[in-house]
Amino acid sequence: MEEKEEETLADRNFPLFSKPSKTPKPLQQAPQKTHHTHNAQNPKTPKIEQEKSTNTDPNSSTDPAAAANSSFSHLGLAEWATQTCKELGMKKPTPVQAHCIPKILAGRDVLGLAQTGSGKTAAFALPILHRLAGDPYGVFALVLTPTRELAYQLAEHFRALGSSLHLRCAVVVGGMDMLTQAQALMGRPHVVIATPGRIKVLLEENPDIPPVLSRTKVI
Repeated sequence: MEEKEEETLADRNFPLFSKPSKTPKPLQQAPQKTHHTHNAQNPKTPKIEQEKSTNTDPNSSTDPAAAANSSFSHLGLAEWATQTCKELGMKKPTPVQAHCIPKILAGRDVLGLAQTGSGKTAAFALPILHRLAGDPYGVFALVLTPTRELAYQLAEHFRALGSSLHLRCAVVVGGMDMLTQAQALMGRPHVVIATPGRIKVLLEENPDIPPVLSRTKVI
């Protein structure tokens, strides 16, 4: 199958990436993606919080007006995180960010559904990085995504948001050398961004990989 021509990443809610990024450049994100973030060590199945556009509570953080009047510091993020948002041109949280960030910080499972360009990546990346800063080790978080183009895009966002933490992030996707990827995982990066098929193969074929992910807190 021929690969589609790569396009420049542009996100009006992430001004840093409004200019051409370095290779590999991800393809344009498909519409309406869902990100499910949960605590990997919780033995019970907790209640999932889902953003609903039908919410009529004027005090709810899912309301666009409420989100417009809030700030990243009001969501409970650390000062370094709010400063990073300012440096990246992220002035105020979007509705999906205002809804998800406080709940993820509280350790609750969250299902966020929003349109493309609404800031979903930062909605789960920021609270993950906030929690990582308090207990930095690898592998702290595993992010699964359906395509390698999205994996590289997510890695760019994580590295930008976690720049002040000297974040170590590994991308594990198909079409790349598995030995190199296994070595990257053995280095215990803080965050692993992977496609399901490739991480499954590495877990099954390399007995040294499962222990690396044994302490992962967030998926």
